[in-house]
Amino acid sequence: MGRYDTIIVGAGYSGMAAAAQMPGRRLLVLERHDSVVSKHRGSLGFLLPLGEKVDVRGEDLFLRGLDLLVEGGVRQKFARIRIRGFKERLDIRLRKPLILLNESRLKGALLRRIRENGAEVVVGSAVRDVDTSGKEAKVRTDTEHTARILIGADGVGSVVARSLRFKREKLAILFQREVEIKRLEVPRETLFLQIDDARNLFFAFPFGDRYLASVIQIIGPREVPEDLETRLTDKVERLGADRVLNARGAVVRLYSPSSMSHRSNIVLTGDALASYGFSTIGGALAMGTLAGKSANRFLAGSRYALPDYHDNWRKVSSQRAIERMRLVAPFLGRITTDRVDKVLKAAAGSGKAQSIGPGFLRRLPAVLVSLFV
Repeated sequence: MGRYDTIIVGAGYSGMAAAAQMPGRRLLVLERHDSVVSKHRGSLGFLLPLGEKVDVRGEDLFLRGLDLLVEGGVRQKFARIRIRGFKERLDIRLRKPLILLNESRLKGALLRRIRENGAEVVVGSAVRDVDTSGKEAKVRTDTEHTARILIGADGVGSVVARSLRFKREKLAILFQREVEIKRLEVPRETLFLQIDDARNLFFAFPFGDRYLASVIQIIGPREVPEDLETRLTDKVERLGADRVLNARGAVVRLYSPSSMSHRSNIVLTGDALASYGFSTIGGALAMGTLAGKSANRFLAGSRYALPDYHDNWRKVSSQRAIERMRLVAPFLGRITTDRVDKVLKAAAGSGKAQSIGPGFLRRLPAVLVSLFV
């Protein structure tokens, strides 16, 4: 049996960000996969906004919240988004480029930091059971470990959350099919996005010396998905696809946000807590950082540490904005191919490539009206 100040279940972004806040603590990080660095979120994660606490310095990233420099953390930058409907097209120039993360570099930097702080990281160690009935939390893998506080950062299917009987409503299911291709007719530094309707998206972009293309379909929790393989093949052939190098798929169950973030000496963070069971990378880092600081305060004897965490996790991780998306859910069924074309035509204005700025924002009301009227 091992005794620790803190046990963190899950070595994703949120779990490692929490661990980075605890230098000098007796800390155990458990990860069920055989590797921390090679565990990726896929393209669903690394194109999403990183937040204000991340600076891009050439090809490097600096995480201000963690005071951490990630050398080579930027894999690629995108200066333009090309959006296509059925007939219409809109090119948007970005004043601040989107970046494609090098996840291995980012996770490697985080892993080095927490090991330098003295944390014990165990991979290939699946948590079988969690007992939170006593003053200390007990975690069972092949052996039993105890800790004064337990942080559950083990994803939407969280073992820690299930042990606390947290219930979350299943809202929808996201299906993804993705391929790596030797060549596509997509310009460099361009993110290509095609919107068929509210439930079906296709995107493609340069990915190092190759290209990545993916289809996404979102359906109700009891619906059956369409043939994504055929849909993806048709899309990439229209873009002059060359040889397919790799193919993979993913199924993501989308849940309502958790109503509880902590209980007694247990804290949830990351996707285990987030709206739809999916947080952005920047959101996961911010949420994990807050969880780690709150755990430190708890260990120091603060009665308010965990209630304060509950009050602030949504704010630091931009979850409030994501949760507001549920307000527009009733309208999404009205987004058809024709309406998408109307939106793109209204947004394009002069037909030239548009920059995201005041000019684009002035047209936004007309764009939204054209979507639903």
